[in-house]
Amino acid sequence: MPPLNPNGLPVAVGRVTLRTPGLEGSASELPTAAEAVRARTLSSEAFETALTTHGFERQEVVEITGAREIPGAVETRGTRFDGPAIEVEVPSPGATFGQLLLYTDEAGVCTWHLARDAEGRVADTRGNGTTRTYLIRRAVAATDASGATRGVLGLVGSKLLQVLVFPLIDKFVGKIAQNYAEKWEEHNRPYQVRTFTPANYTQPADSLSAADWARLQGGVALLFVHGTFGRAAGAFPTLPVARMQEFDQLYQGRLLAFDHFTISHDPLVNAQHFVRAMPAGAKLELDIFCHSRGGLVSRALSERADELGLGDRQLTVRRLVFVASPNAGCVLADPDYMTHFVDRYTNWVNFLPSSGVTDVLSGVLTVLKQLAAGVLGGMSGLESMVPQGPFLKKLNSGNSGSGRYYALSSNYEPKNPDLKAFARNALMDQIFAAENDLVVPTAGVWDKNGSGHFPLVAPDLLLFGPQDAIDHGGFFADEASMTQVMTWLSVP
Repeated sequence: MPPLNPNGLPVAVGRVTLRTPGLEGSASELPTAAEAVRARTLSSEAFETALTTHGFERQEVVEITGAREIPGAVETRGTRFDGPAIEVEVPSPGATFGQLLLYTDEAGVCTWHLARDAEGRVADTRGNGTTRTYLIRRAVAATDASGATRGVLGLVGSKLLQVLVFPLIDKFVGKIAQNYAEKWEEHNRPYQVRTFTPANYTQPADSLSAADWARLQGGVALLFVHGTFGRAAGAFPTLPVARMQEFDQLYQGRLLAFDHFTISHDPLVNAQHFVRAMPAGAKLELDIFCHSRGGLVSRALSERADELGLGDRQLTVRRLVFVASPNAGCVLADPDYMTHFVDRYTNWVNFLPSSGVTDVLSGVLTVLKQLAAGVLGGMSGLESMVPQGPFLKKLNSGNSGSGRYYALSSNYEPKNPDLKAFARNALMDQIFAAENDLVVPTAGVWDKNGSGHFPLVAPDLLLFGPQDAIDHGGFFADEASMTQVMTWLSVP
């Protein structure tokens, strides 16, 4: 267990070299076998399943214990960041593998890292060269009194560095190239307009039959639309069965859900796929209950009728309830911000796991594979959320569509904050520089964005403050939230 060198001199830990100017502590090499790592770090079955499904293996695992910042000791031999950092040099994965690093700090906050070149820019992990270098901005985070707590991604109380490698040819969908995410979604998350009942809303289900479509046209129907990295079965699991029964009764059984690509297709393309699933000549009137990025898909259905390819079909959106939807976008402009984006989702499910964890982690790993392989294209589903990007600029102009909009939004803080929760929220606030629900900026759900439909105000807006402790996925189990939704949807 070699000591770190606070002067920034290299320290060898097995095959890994660490430079930690200004930081004291000890580092040790951990076994990389999945069973050994699980036993040591308590990583969850969901995380291990996601890694295995995507062909990931651990190349190196290093634990740093007893970390302590040494004031004024930094920078004669500093890392490639201006501020405090850990520089990690690891063996190259070889020409047929990609590589990335997952860092978990003492408080359980997780960040994903891509290799860097000599100037600190994102580097391709393939090809020539014997080593790859990763740079991790650091702080010594406080932990709870026990010094350790379990999340989806492992035991905390120390710093954990996991170097992960994956084959550049996926055994199911082929080479990791610009169309990789699209092929992955086609294989694993195909488009589907499905039944969504109190009996099956948390499970996979059949696509709508001709008889189902005919029944849905007998009155207003309620459409559920999931968010980024999700599927309908995993997006609403905390919605109580009793609430689903109320929805079912209110709409006389006319409930449906839409599974769609969230990484590779933008929301307009998603909406066009929904329309293609409608039978010829169908006349459908919808209320929509949508979460996160699903709000942009729902707005495309409501506001872009002339681009949906309706033909002889008719589609009307009467009411639209946004739940934490990024109507003003999220910061995703370049690879650095894209890793921040997947960090948000990783930390959300790490601290607040639900039955949709594996879905989210699988989506995160799909994006990270492309980034680590140097493939930045083919992710228009995520790029559609870039603030002031082409998709949102067009969507947030004009006032098309006649539906009435409602929104649930939250500035999240835990009710009983311990230091882990503070660390989590501090990370998210640093990324956003604004109030947020851990994933989406609070005001971006409802505030002015250029569209004539916004801003939303009471009684069409229910805004939660820090005292309410409602995170990005916490609305569905919250009594006040769902009571308000029922009130909005029950208006004659």
